[in-house]
Amino acid sequence: MTDVQRTRAAILALFADNITGQISPQDLRDYVVTLMETEFAYPGDFWKQPSPAGVTTDKSGKGWIDYSQAIESTCSFGWLMKLTPSGTWRPALLGSVGTTGLLGVALDSYVSGVSTAQILRKGLVKNSTWSALTIGLPAFLHSVSDGQFTQTVTAASRQVVGVVEGADLLRFDPEWAVRTS
Repeated sequence: MTDVQRTRAAILALFADNITGQISPQDLRDYVVTLMETEFAYPGDFWKQPSPAGVTTDKSGKGWIDYSQAIESTCSFGWLMKLTPSGTWRPALLGSVGTTGLLGVALDSYVSGVSTAQILRKGLVKNSTWSALTIGLPAFLHSVSDGQFTQTVTAASRQVVGVVEGADLLRFDPEWAVRTS
């Protein structure tokens, strides 16, 4: 029998209580297919990182995304963000991150006080304004401009935040701690 993607309502109705034990193996396969994204085509894909071919829309990102996040300070799409001790996100700057700064990428433009932000914690980000980047080189957290990254290596730019995989595509994978020396 063919696996079928079902609506959320159909899945919830199917698994409402199962008192009669009528959930079949096919129902479970349909459930898994419903949860899988289109890029999960092969066994083991649950552990696969997003592919550049799967991120084709400008100003988009794929990967580990935290939803319903609070923004402390206004930011734009693609800005690098730092999680503050109060649990809000603000634009990151190398000098202000500290030694345990948790970083993410804003997946839209947000104003201060928004609590519905999406923050990419690890994955791919596409932004056509990054078209001048050099493919294959690392990106470093900027030491002067809030929320920005640079490919210029300086004594101050020691926090690697990812690598450029395409002319406008950043694989965001920050180190867990900032190197201070």
